[in-house]
Amino acid sequence: MKRAKETLNIEIDNEKVKKVVLYLLSFLVPLIALIGIFMRMKVYPFGENMYLPVDAYGQYVNYLQYFREVFLGDNSIIYSLGKSIGGEMLGLFAYYLMSPYNFITLFFQKGNISLAFDIILILKIASTSVAFTYYLNRRKKANFANLIFAFMYALSSYVITYGYNIMWLDAVILLPIVIAGLDDILDKKSNCLYIIALSITLITNYYIGFMVCVFSVIYFIYKILLGDLKDKKDIIRKTRKFIIHSICAALISAIVLVPVFIGLQDGRASFSFKEMTFQNNFGMKEFIGKFFTNSFNFEEIKNHAMPPVFCGVLANILVISYFFNKKIKLKEQLLSMFMIIVFIASFYIRAANLIWSMGNPPAWWIYRYAFCFIFMYIIFAKRRI
Repeated sequence: MKRAKETLNIEIDNEKVKKVVLYLLSFLVPLIALIGIFMRMKVYPFGENMYLPVDAYGQYVNYLQYFREVFLGDNSIIYSLGKSIGGEMLGLFAYYLMSPYNFITLFFQKGNISLAFDIILILKIASTSVAFTYYLNRRKKANFANLIFAFMYALSSYVITYGYNIMWLDAVILLPIVIAGLDDILDKKSNCLYIIALSITLITNYYIGFMVCVFSVIYFIYKILLGDLKDKKDIIRKTRKFIIHSICAALISAIVLVPVFIGLQDGRASFSFKEMTFQNNFGMKEFIGKFFTNSFNFEEIKNHAMPPVFCGVLANILVISYFFNKKIKLKEQLLSMFMIIVFIASFYIRAANLIWSMGNPPAWWIYRYAFCFIFMYIIFAKRRI
């Protein structure tokens, strides 16, 4: 009996060590890869170049500098005279600067904020890999094969082409944790993770957080339909828990959402039914090609761009084989196919696309929720293994 306990303790310790190594690899591999790319591009401090694409150069560096000044006592989070002729700053702060990663700027001088931006970007991408690894391994023994799927998510075309809008990446990091918490609700386990993760998602960026909320509803319906539809009491119980805990997360994040909502009443948020048309956003033939290449140019971010859905050719192969695998129930395959169709329709139809952005037409980067599709797409690929 004593020997059996000792053997069990050794196995538990070994499992803990494996998971630590797994999480370290999931963080370090993307980190080292991106540093290597920056070295190759001769980005400062490895050369004289700066990596500050599009709005990163014109806006985000200045906003990060403002964040630094606020916490050094040189500026206000409430109001700034430096904003045009003066104006409130809560709305801007809530959209651009609520990420805890921004505290990295406090360790840099004013002239090195561009370097702080690059470090924040790299750390967020590496954290994305860790979050996806957590989602795949939290209830199972450490599986190093899951690193492949974590890298698919962290280095997907969305992260590469949209990721320099660094305020959106917190939601990309938190999505796997939100869904892990939602799985807990569905499996009648602890509810805390979902509330905490969704609250932080809404606080760090309410706009992309809204998209995570939309996806959570879709995912919840998908999982309910996968289950036993005859047990109506269980469905009602799970639905009630989902709604209550989602409201709890919204109430916790109200400390940010309420001031933002008040601030948006000055007309900065607009909605018009004229925008809700069934016009298509792109050609379907060109869209299919985006599954097989991560090619990107400046035109990709404009309002007639293709959705950034590439996450690796291997993912495509696994997803295709997933739908031909006889070991997977036909019901699951049909529901998964419907899930993919819902996303494609969202990308393709203008009105459906606008639902994800609160009905407010985005200025460029119009598929800001594409990371939700990539997340689900990789999950389907993982199911094939």
